[in-house]
Amino acid sequence: MKISLTKIEARLQSLVEGSVERLFPSNHRPTDLAQRLVGAMGANLQPNPDGQAMAPNLYTLQVHPSQVQSLAENRVLLDSLTQTLREAGAQAGVVFPAPPVVRVAGANKIHPGEVQVLAQNSLANLPETSDMVVETLSEPQAIPPEAFLIVDGTQIVPLTQTVINIGRRSDNHIVIDDPRVSRVHAQMRAINGRYVIFDLDSRGGTFLNGAPIHHSPLAPGDVVSLSGVPLVYGQDPVELGKTQDFIP
Repeated sequence: MKISLTKIEARLQSLVEGSVERLFPSNHRPTDLAQRLVGAMGANLQPNPDGQAMAPNLYTLQVHPSQVQSLAENRVLLDSLTQTLREAGAQAGVVFPAPPVVRVAGANKIHPGEVQVLAQNSLANLPETSDMVVETLSEPQAIPPEAFLIVDGTQIVPLTQTVINIGRRSDNHIVIDDPRVSRVHAQMRAINGRYVIFDLDSRGGTFLNGAPIHHSPLAPGDVVSLSGVPLVYGQDPVELGKTQDFIP
């Protein structure tokens, strides 16, 4: 599945490169739309009753309200993204509960040029992208209260968003300037009142309390390792000496 998802990302990336240049000013271009789409798909895969990997069918591109119209009016791009998700998902052995649809929505908390992808299941008979609805989204999931990460034993980062990207690249929500960490290494998502961490096909892997994982819910005191860089998850103020010992 990892190799197949990488192929999907490559197909999407070649599709969006030219359109992104036309839709966004040079200083406000999202550079990882394809990666975020594939990450949203892979992070939400669930087995269906037949044992197949089932992906969400509704993908909402959240952008700054000032850029909603230009993206929503590019029906060629959005129809192509939808078709590519459908075809590439089938080639990867991924099934959808209904034909996939890509929509656009404005979100006030998103900066110009940033794109967040919300993936969810909808069994409704959704219209194709040519009849897209543009709206302002509210927060889709409850954020765990007082949640934070202790990064590399030195920095405490409050967690206040439903989707948090972690990696070496400067446009991540949490930037870790360490060569061991991939450019976009992992993602945390608030799901049913808990944070779940997902490895985004990183080079060095993601580990939870010493064991390699693809995705896992987090509990206070858990130690996540991104290629050897420790992150301690908590939900109440604690002293550094009370965290779980990290063993490389």
